[in-house]
Parts: sequence; C-alpha cells; structure tokens
Amino acid sequence: MAVHVVSKTDNRQHATFQLLEQQQPLRPSSVRVRASLITLSSNNLSYALGGTRLHWWDTYPVPATAPAPYNDNSAWGIVPAWGFATVLESTIPDIDAGTTLYGYWPTSQHAVDLQLAADEVPGHWKETSGHRTALMPLYNRYNVLDISNRDSESLGWEVGIKPVLLAGYVLSQYVFTPDPKLNPLVHPFGGTEGWDTGTADLSKSVFVSLSASTKTARSLAYYFYCRPAGSGPLRFLQVTSSPAAIVEAADKFLPQFPVKAVGYDEVESVETWLSDAKGERIIIADFGARYRALDRLRGVIDSSISLKDLKVTILQIGNQQKVYTPGEARAAQAEIVALSKVRTNTSAIQETAIELQGAAPYFSEYDKRWKQWLEHRECAAPDLELVWGEGVVGDTGVEGAWDRLGQGQVRPEEVLVYRMFNERSGRL
Repeated sequence: MAVHVVSKTDNRQHATFQLLEQQQPLRPSSVRVRASLITLSSNNLSYALGGTRLHWWDTYPVPATAPAPYNDNSAWGIVPAWGFATVLESTIPDIDAGTTLYGYWPTSQHAVDLQLAADEVPGHWKETSGHRTALMPLYNRYNVLDISNRDSESLGWEVGIKPVLLAGYVLSQYVFTPDPKLNPLVHPFGGTEGWDTGTADLSKSVFVSLSASTKTARSLAYYFYCRPAGSGPLRFLQVTSSPAAIVEAADKFLPQFPVKAVGYDEVESVETWLSDAKGERIIIADFGARYRALDRLRGVIDSSISLKDLKVTILQIGNQQKVYTPGEARAAQAEIVALSKVRTNTSAIQETAIELQGAAPYFSEYDKRWKQWLEHRECAAPDLELVWGEGVVGDTGVEGAWDRLGQGQVRPEEVLVYRMFNERSGRL
C-alpha cells in the first residue's frame, strides 16, 4: 500500500513508499479503516506548516515498519486530509464492516485504527487515542454516512467543499452572528470573551475579503449572501485573482448590500467605493493574500481623509498557497503580532457553539445549510470544477497534488479529489 510522507523541516521535500501491512488484533472500541476518497487543498500545506505546533503530525504517525529513512517520525510525517474511509473491521457493535465514515484521514492507502467513543448525536463519534489528545476537537470528530444512493459527483463535492465551507459558516453564523438571540456571539479564536457586539455588527461595517477566490473565502461570501435583510455589511469588497467569477456568483444571489470584486492590481482604486459606505469600521479578512495586498490596502486607508479614522479589524484566516520557508513562516507570525491581527480557529468556534447550543441542534442546522449549498452550487460557485485523481503515486495522485500545491499551481476553480481505494473491488 502506498504512503505519502512530507519532511517536517522542509515541506517541499516529500516521498512515497510501499508499506507491507502487518496488522495486529483490533483493540476494543475500535475500527480499522482505509481512506477511500479524500480532498487536497492549500489547507493541507497549513497542516504541514503548523504540524508540530498544532499536533497535526500526531494524527497518523508514520508506521514503524516503514522503510528508512521514512520511519524516523522526528523527520517525516503524514499530512492528513478530509474525506471518506471504509470500515474494514470493527469491535464497536454500532459500526459494521463496510460502513463509510467521514472525517480526517492519512494521505495514504494503508489501513489505520481509530479508537472511538459515541458522541451525543447518533452516528457521531470522537477519536480518543492517547496520541491524539492534543489535537483540536474538530480533527477528532467522525460521523457515519449512508452513501448507498449517492452519485460520485455529489460525493466529490461533499469531500472537496464541505470541510472548507465550515469555516465560512461559523464565521458568518457565530463570529458575525446575524441574530444573537438565535446564535451566540463567539470570538474568532473560540470562547465568548473579548469580542464585542460592536465589532460583530456587520450592519455598520465595510467588509474586505483578501484572496477572495480561495474556497474558504467563497464560503464566507456565500453565507453573507444568505443572511437576513439588514444583517449584512454596508459594503463587501473582494480582492482576488479571479474577479469575474466572484462577481458572477454575487450577481446570481442578488445580495442586499453592494458587492465589488477587484483584481490585485486594482487595490489602490477602491478608496472612493469604501468611503461612500459611510461606515464606522472596516473589517479585513485575510485568507492568504498575495502581492502585498494587505499592506497596500492599509496604505489606501491610512492616506484617506474619510477612512483613516475608522476602526480597522484584521482577521487572519488563511495562508498563501505555497510552501513557506522557516524565515517566511516567522515573518508571517511577526506580522500577526505587529498588526494586531485577530487569529481565527474554526475548531474552537465550533466547539464553543456546541457547548452553548448543544451538539444536536448545531449539527442539524449545519447539515441543512450544507444541503442548501449543494442544491445551489452552480450559483454559489459557478466556476468550480471537480478535478479527479487516483491514488498516491505519480502526477495524478497525491504526490502530484503536493507538487502543484507547493508551487502555487492549483487554480482557484479546481477542487482536487482523489479516489484512494475501493474495498469492494480491491482497486482504485
């Protein structure tokens, strides 16, 4: 079975190898699974970049039976990815062999064991293995799915888009809640302290999305367009490498607030459009902007008579689609501190919302919203396309995807989905 590993010290270095599986008897309260369908995006680069600090490397350690030098877990790691897996064996009465689980999987074809405890929502489970205790709760959540009547395209969209759609959902529904009586106000980094209603009130703010063609940014735009009348921003500016596609989506939804999309080369031209909103605050969401877009936008604000005295809040949400050198990573962290950026954490927002609302109502509403996105996909993201790959090795597998992602070659409209293994046929 092919396994993909990445150097922990230089994420540009990666390799694949074949693993001869030597499985031990399955422990109680456990399942043995193999990934069947996964997605890759710039998020996976972030999992590698922060893998040590945020324990993403701990999720699936490289097996001790891997060939040298890849069996050195201090040097090499497996980057996890979102998707589906098939249960091969189970010691849990409520989960049978052949069951499909949705969650966080290794970018490999080897079988892995999960130790699961039932969550309060039927069909939802939490991973409780000791080596994963430091992992954020989002990445230890798994749920059972019935895919028996699903076509491959709908499964591809669920794998490729649902993980990133979550970030936009919790930001719109909880960090900038349209109705505090229905959804509690949550800080972007989780918890309920340090985030006031004035900052969260979009109706008095101009909102700027940098790197707006990223899928996470598109998800936030979608949920903004779906908000009740009067709860959206005064104006919504999206800075992107693909303004035409972003405008097309906005035109189809007819949002109840002015929307503008500009290319990176047009940042200096937005002063009048922002000023005409007569807002009290500018909120900038940085999804990983290129070409010094944030610095240039701050220059526009600081040099404008009508904008320079407004309150400015900068949210740090994503990174550029590239492999960061250690120096670049340190500079990015220093910028967060220097500009007083507000860090965001999807897992922490979700867990706070679950704590305050209860898991059942939270997941019921989110699943409903996901189905609505799927139903309106051609409006929400008309230019997106599924790009199918197979397996781990080669240009059409995980190996090729990592090269393209690291070099910034994956286009904004591409949704990368990989068939890993089909247990029923024994083939990809």
